[in-house]
Amino acid sequence: MARQDDRRKLAEWQQRLRRYEKSGLTAARFCARERVAVPTFWYWRRKCAGLTPVPQAPAAVFAPVEVVGGRSIFLRFPIGAVFEIPEDRPDLVRIAIEATAGASQPC
Repeated sequence: MARQDDRRKLAEWQQRLRRYEKSGLTAARFCARERVAVPTFWYWRRKCAGLTPVPQAPAAVFAPVEVVGGRSIFLRFPIGAVFEIPEDRPDLVRIAIEATAGASQPC
């Protein structure tokens, strides 16, 4: 199981480093946005340098989500999942999308 966790973590950091390259942000600002420690970021950047990227799963296709006003944001996915996210935590939207990416649609 540890090997699978290692590959998942490596893939996660490779994706994060690609986001950093596209972001145009300084490392410190990017790390603050991603909620990771700057030394950890540099460790993984060195570790991933020159490695063959871990193959990514095909990009999931999502239907439009419905945003309901108020102090919360509700995400309704075609697979039936509904997430309520506090308005002041937009970073949780990414986590919700990633959580449903591998789920299959109900019959």
